[in-house]
Amino acid sequence: MLGQLRHVDVFNPLQLLLFYPEVSVLLQLDNMLYQTNRFEVAGLQLSNQSQVCRSFDNNFWMYDERSFRLRKLAFDMRTVLEGEWLQNEISGQLAPTYMLEHNERVYLADPKLGMLVFDLYGRYLKTIPQKGIERMDFWGEHAYFARDGQVWRLHLREGTAEALNIGKHKAKMVRVNQRGLYVWAGNELLQFAHPAKR
Repeated sequence: MLGQLRHVDVFNPLQLLLFYPEVSVLLQLDNMLYQTNRFEVAGLQLSNQSQVCRSFDNNFWMYDERSFRLRKLAFDMRTVLEGEWLQNEISGQLAPTYMLEHNERVYLADPKLGMLVFDLYGRYLKTIPQKGIERMDFWGEHAYFARDGQVWRLHLREGTAEALNIGKHKAKMVRVNQRGLYVWAGNELLQFAHPAKR
């Protein structure tokens, strides 16, 4: 009924955030997957390329290609802060596929440009030129992502990436938490030792 589910943010496992851009709806679920809030963001006139994620202060970040800037919104749809117009900073068309906040930074993945990095005021800082990233997850000073069937670990400060050994499996998506590295291989979910122990 709500169209394609674009993003599920599980940063706070007690308040899951689901984003349906086709109908401009954000849903908040509790840990039993019951809907606790529904936010209509149609007034923001978002495009289908919009991205959203939760912020550390229980607001949420939103990127919309029409405004070409990052914004932080409260759940009453009030703008808390607005970043700069990105046309001055980025050459080319920005078409992000994923967004996540980690360690006082907001990361926007664009498969053609790389990983764009912003501070907590929505200011653009840099682009990490790792192309082909559609989704990523973070642990400590590293980002983890799947590309060309492999799992990659990217050092966020140095910008260097290394492929991790997952055997003959072809990775499609990667998640990491304190229990280990999880790889979705299309028809099976695999768990590996925690990357910090490798």
